[in-house]
Amino acid sequence: MNNWIDDAEKRQHEKDITFEQGAQAGNEVITSNHEKLSAFIANINNLIDRISHISPEERKPSLEVGGTHLEGDIKYEYYGSAFQTHQKTIAFFFSKTKRYLYWRRIYINVTDTHNLVKITLYEKGTSETSQTDVLKKKLKFLVKIDSLQQSTCYPIIDWLVYKISSHELKKHFRIYK
Repeated sequence: MNNWIDDAEKRQHEKDITFEQGAQAGNEVITSNHEKLSAFIANINNLIDRISHISPEERKPSLEVGGTHLEGDIKYEYYGSAFQTHQKTIAFFFSKTKRYLYWRRIYINVTDTHNLVKITLYEKGTSETSQTDVLKKKLKFLVKIDSLQQSTCYPIIDWLVYKISSHELKKHFRIYK
């Protein structure tokens, strides 16, 4: 006669083996995606290094451009900042112009799905006069790694240095549905 404890341990052991096999397969896909993405990331890093040697007058309106990545992490982050002015209309006749310090960030996350990366575009603007006056925008989408070529690096850099809008940048990606 089987004991219920033995049966439960046996089922748990089978679940653990299945989970470990799934995790191992996921790690292989992540490693493969990471390798496919490495040339693209190297191109972006090269462009950012080139921009850092350009004078601030030549890269206006951009103030700063950079990137961060921890070794072994599956997420890459690139950022840019600039001052932008926005005109707000109040009560149909009144309009007020405010200056905002904007930060743009693009996150490129390696996924465990074959040939896909998750891209997040994030914009945040804070008013110079009021820290509570904040404008935010966030876009997320999945992109095929094969579509990320060297020619795609330039629109990303253009977006980070405020030469193109988020909508224009999104047109350069082959988005996975």
